[in-house]
Amino acid sequence: MGKRKSSKPQVAKKGPPPLDKQFRCLFCSHPTSVTCKIDDKTRIGYLSCKQCGQNFSTPTHSLSQPIDVYTDWIDACEE
Repeated sequence: MGKRKSSKPQVAKKGPPPLDKQFRCLFCSHPTSVTCKIDDKTRIGYLSCKQCGQNFSTPTHSLSQPIDVYTDWIDACEE
């Protein structure tokens, strides 16, 4: 006769890390100076740099995150 298998404790899964809300400015290259805010009532995303004063706004939807506003800003600067 053999021994019973001992049960191992379940390993807790870690959730995804939270997304950033502060980013590097494309114009002054200062890290974490750009902040993004999303107004859910008007569905507009706002982005502003604390150092050089750059501003940007873009329409958003219910699933938009601050990183989406930042990437829209990058795309608009390339045009």
